[in-house]
Amino acid sequence: MKARSVVAGVLVAGAMVVGGAGSASANLVWCASDPPVQVQTPDGANLTVNVSVTVPQHQAKYIGDVATQWVATPDASGGTLIRLDVSVPRTISVAKIVASVSRYKVGTATATVAGGEATTLYLVVPTT
Repeated sequence: MKARSVVAGVLVAGAMVVGGAGSASANLVWCASDPPVQVQTPDGANLTVNVSVTVPQHQAKYIGDVATQWVATPDASGGTLIRLDVSVPRTISVAKIVASVSRYKVGTATATVAGGEATTLYLVVPTT
């Protein structure tokens, strides 16, 4: 009786290992999120801007070399224009960048950048 339950347990555990390995997409890419950036709009409101960078897993050790810089300025309609400049080092073949502001339903800005290149993302926040 004990041998039968041990064999059954081993078979179930083996099936779980094999079944779980096929759906693990985390083996393909690595994603890092920078700490949220606190941006103050010209009218004094505070916004949180989130940015995430996704790279191939074998290049994950270089994800810290991705440089970001933020600038917030008033726009023509009285809101705020947030500009994100992103530079991807040559050690990364390709990176996907997603920037978002959840407040005011601004949405997201995305870009795919090859290594050694830079891009600029824009988020427009309406007046409060």
